[in-house]
Amino acid sequence: MAFRIEWRRRSEGDETILVIEEGTNAVVKTWQADTDLLQDFLNDMATFDASATADGDRKTTNGVDSTHRSPQAWGDLVMARADDGEVLRIEPGPYWEGIAFWFRSRGRDPHPARRRGSG
Repeated sequence: MAFRIEWRRRSEGDETILVIEEGTNAVVKTWQADTDLLQDFLNDMATFDASATADGDRKTTNGVDSTHRSPQAWGDLVMARADDGEVLRIEPGPYWEGIAFWFRSRGRDPHPARRRGSG
């Protein structure tokens, strides 16, 4: 079964990461966005296993109720990736607003392996 993972935004700071089943276009799992989760989503996507049922200390919602199964119910699309990590779509305005809110305003870089300057 194929899945895609989307970053969606209702308003600044009210953002969610969704796992969506491709065949039905139904939301099957959600996480409330935070800087660590978004950093993982933007880089190696280690957290986003659609088939997992427990995420340790990560707050996730499995078995999303039927009123929230449509991805659009979670806000505007910021970015979508395939479950293999391929970037499917980026909405530039919301993407850069999200980067500014979640990372730049906190003095963080969304890509931790990147080093600034070389000495």
